[in-house]
Parts: sequence; structure tokens; C-alpha cells
Amino acid sequence: MTSNVAWSDLALFYLIAIIPLSLLWTMGLKDLSRDLAISIARMSIQLLVIGFYLQTVFDLDNLALNLLWLVAMATIAAITSAGRAQMPRLKSAAPLTAAVLIAILPVLLMFILILSRPVPWYSAQITIPIAGMLLGNALGSLVIALRRFNLRTPEDKEHIELLTTMGATKLEARRTLVKASLRAAASPVIASMATLGLVSLPGMMTGQILGGFNPIEAVQYQIAIMLGISATQTLAIILALRFTIYMEAEYEC
Repeated sequence: MTSNVAWSDLALFYLIAIIPLSLLWTMGLKDLSRDLAISIARMSIQLLVIGFYLQTVFDLDNLALNLLWLVAMATIAAITSAGRAQMPRLKSAAPLTAAVLIAILPVLLMFILILSRPVPWYSAQITIPIAGMLLGNALGSLVIALRRFNLRTPEDKEHIELLTTMGATKLEARRTLVKASLRAAASPVIASMATLGLVSLPGMMTGQILGGFNPIEAVQYQIAIMLGISATQTLAIILALRFTIYMEAEYEC
């Protein structure tokens, strides 16, 4: 495969978008066709902007800049999670960002210091893509867990009230709800990992194979990133739920 794609060739490839857009339009789904067109445009602009930005970050390869970008990614992930879970974004931003950062840092450091060992160790070309994969995969599970935790059923509310009147702490009264939230968020991830490689080839592995890695090397890195994603997701969800409970306690006081 060619390592460089000409801009003219990429522009020509956009013609493939005519297929879904025209099909939706002829089926009378003009609003959906319009939304898809807008999404394609937004996706293209956002990726181009981030591509040029990352090229600058990679060229500078500065530790402080890398950490700043990591915090920015974690903050965006936290705010997005709060919004989709119908939580107050501003009040939730700090605790959820802290939860995400605490969850991602040990996994990221192990990946860098044990597996990749780049020079320098904070190499932006390794740190930022790995952090992005960990955060991107943790985001979906975090949204599911927070949404389940906050959109409580009448049974959940009755159970919490009953345990609270019996002298249970905030955490103890919500333990069942926390378990239900974890189960809801973890089930899709477990199902996906159980069929990985049989039903689909994961993105990182496919990208490395296309980039010239042999399949065994690609599998090794894919196993490592899946272990890291699993650890990051679980830790981020547990911490986010704990911090959310503490936030509730503060608001009630």
C-alpha cells in the first residue's frame, strides 16, 4: 500500500458518499440524508484540524505540551460523558476529569515504559494515540454507567431511601445501583472482547498490518491495548461513580 495519499485522490474518494446520501434522499429520508452530509463535513473538518495540530505537537515533542493535550482530552471526555448522561456539565467536569485521568495514567505509563519504550519516553507519537484509544473506548462505557446511575427507576429510589433511613452511608445505600451501572457498562465490552478476532479485526491491529507489521506483532499490541482499555474503563467507571456519589452528598448538605 502507498504510504501517502494524494489530496486529489482523497477528494475523489468522497464520491462514495453519494451512495448513502442519494439512497436516503430517494427513500424520502431527506432529514437523515442532510444530517449525514453535515456529519461527513464536520468529521472531515475536525480530523483535518486535529491532524495538522498533532503534526505540530509531534514535531515539538514537548512533555508539558503532551500533558496539556492529555488533560484537554480527558476534560472533553468528562464533559461529553456528563452531557450524554444528563448530568450538570460544569459541576461534573472536575470530578469526572479527575476520574478519567487517574484511570488512564497508570495504564498509559505501563504501555509506554514496558511495551513501547520510545525515546524520549514521553514521545507524542506514542503517548497521544494510545491515550486517545484508551479514552475513546472508555467514553462509551462511562456514558452507559453514568446514565444508568442517574436515570434511576422508582425501585432504585425506594431502595436508596430505605437503606438511608436504616443508617446506611451514601455509598452503602447506592451499592446496588453502582453494581447495576457497572454491569450495564461492562456487558457490551465483555461481549466485544469475547468475539474479537473471530467476528471482526480490531482497528489497531488492522492499522498495524496495513502499516507493515507482521500479524503476530500486531496481535501482541492489540492484546496489550485491549487489556489497557479494560482496566481504564473499569477504573474510570468506579471512580466516576464514587465521585458522583460524593457530589450528591455535597449538594444535599
